[in-house]
Amino acid sequence: MPLRKSLSSRHGQTVCLLCSLAVVALVGIIGMYTIGFNGSTWRGKHTGGQRNRPPNPYVLSGLASASNSILADDSRQSARAGLEEYLQTVHRDIHNEDLQTYCAQANFNEAFVASAEQRYKNITNGGLEPVFVAANLYNSEKILPNMAAQLLALADTLGRTQLFISIYENGSKDKTKEILKRFNETLNALGIAHRITSDDASKPAHIHRIEYLAKLRNFALDPLYSSSTTFGRVVYLNDMFFCLTDLLELVFQSQVHSAHLTCAEDFELRHGSLAFYDTWVARDILGHAFKKQPFNIADDGAAKAAQTRSRPFQVQCCWNGIAVIDAQVFRGKNALRFRRSAADECSASECSLLCNDMWATGYKRAVVVPRVKLSYDIVTRDLLREPYNYPRDAPFSDSQPKQIAFRPGPKTVYCHPLNGKGDRNPDGPASFISL
Repeated sequence: MPLRKSLSSRHGQTVCLLCSLAVVALVGIIGMYTIGFNGSTWRGKHTGGQRNRPPNPYVLSGLASASNSILADDSRQSARAGLEEYLQTVHRDIHNEDLQTYCAQANFNEAFVASAEQRYKNITNGGLEPVFVAANLYNSEKILPNMAAQLLALADTLGRTQLFISIYENGSKDKTKEILKRFNETLNALGIAHRITSDDASKPAHIHRIEYLAKLRNFALDPLYSSSTTFGRVVYLNDMFFCLTDLLELVFQSQVHSAHLTCAEDFELRHGSLAFYDTWVARDILGHAFKKQPFNIADDGAAKAAQTRSRPFQVQCCWNGIAVIDAQVFRGKNALRFRRSAADECSASECSLLCNDMWATGYKRAVVVPRVKLSYDIVTRDLLREPYNYPRDAPFSDSQPKQIAFRPGPKTVYCHPLNGKGDRNPDGPASFISL
């Protein structure tokens, strides 16, 4: 769907996922997001025989094709509208705000709309290989209504045949399973390819946390491993607040820099102040850990300079809430998987180990995009907007940005190990390890 057309589409029907299109004038696209369902239910227990597969998850999948227009008939419109109304209710009950409050917050001006249209024209006009979206969820009702809305917005923007959505959820005690069930029904109605898996199992006490998380991440990527579709990129989502234009900007920057890994920046509220979150994983191109200070997160001078101008910069490793990864990393000659450290390795995050494995196999072009700043909760989300006021809705001044001059990078990288099985925080002595 052309971006300009999206922006001008109906703006307020039901709570219109206007909320969805967030910043980039894709407001219109979002306005169309009448998500709704009527239809399918859990399809039964998954009995696949692959190794390390979580036990007995329920799988909701849909590979149906649909007519050229997602909203081609009344049943699709009804399905979409029904889901949208449901998502709006869940979000409002939890956060006491309308679902569109964040992503459709700004009074978008023509300058912003025009700059976004120009910036993303190659993405929205068929210039992108199919995208594989993956996520692992647990007790995610606070962010899931918005996530579902934004993913439908992405399907409208890229084209629903250009997208596969794979979500693995386990152990949730809130409304996550119910929301996913309804989301699945709508994806079926709209003909968007997907696999949504819901599992009651939780992590066994004897399994190391990173070993377990690596298995869950790999499970979400299972359809990618076996698909005959040539996907260009994997968009791996954490359970956080984001808007359609955040996804588009990350994909756009991954194209510009021919990057193997492209990440946002994620933030939390720490001791009452805004702080960078993913310091355990993120490493600058010197191999140093990112710092908590939101506007001084890297030791590397080039990264510091780029950060102050909201320009992308090179890193050795990142994840930061959303990671866009070259699909060849998982499907090429030396296909990689998420894993736990070997016995003689520093016990790092599964994401850190993926970065190091990518580095070892030649996938060294990693980029952080400061313009895309994300949060895991409403309070931090709103703090990013005010008083920090980063320029997410300012017109783009670099519609044709220059590619980063990539440097060779470090020979060693900082590692702070997680040795305990049940701990969430690193508990071993930190050191620099060889790459």
